[in-house]
Amino acid sequence: MQPSPPTSAEPWWHRRSPSLGVFVGVLVVLAVASLVLGARVVDVLPEVGKDQLGDDRWSDPLGVELNGQFQIAHLPDCAAGSVTRIALWDSRSEPYWEVAGPAVPLEAFVVGAAPEGFTEVVKFRAPPEGALLRLVVFRRVGGPAGIRYRNDDLRSQRVMSGSTLTAYTVEGFKTAAVCGDGETDNTTPDGAPAGDVGGVGGAPADATTTTSLPG
Repeated sequence: MQPSPPTSAEPWWHRRSPSLGVFVGVLVVLAVASLVLGARVVDVLPEVGKDQLGDDRWSDPLGVELNGQFQIAHLPDCAAGSVTRIALWDSRSEPYWEVAGPAVPLEAFVVGAAPEGFTEVVKFRAPPEGALLRLVVFRRVGGPAGIRYRNDDLRSQRVMSGSTLTAYTVEGFKTAAVCGDGETDNTTPDGAPAGDVGGVGGAPADATTTTSLPG
């Protein structure tokens, strides 16, 4: 009488077909999870362009004033909102400085100094001379507000703002109609050509400086 052939005692995970099936299943689950998480991140984080010289997709403008050795950022009334995050980026969205905190209304803040209640995510480092800077404010409601500028573009006690940088008085910028498409309004309320736009105390028209940035 011939002995029966031995029965294979290999577990299923040592066999080729079941192992391959499980591997494919794991890949499918990971792919679906990545798509779901990616969609959630897009919903949470506002979209801001990260191209080196392209257009930035922020909803409203910021203004930056040179006051002594400090740069003071201003939000106009039309861009008011509760701020949750502030970032100073280079042209490739690498941060020179970044802070985050609870949603609080901010009209102005010093660039490089965390507002009260905010935590430094990236400690401030001075940008290289002549670097293109992108200052962006993220609000709890509404898209980001921002500005592209170089340090040499700033003027003492004047707020520079817009895709073509235009000088405003501090009070004039606060109430200027600059929101909606990221462009500044380059005329005074009566339509006359602007000097320092939209406020009492503006300089004569021939003292205005505008600067066109790449992109």
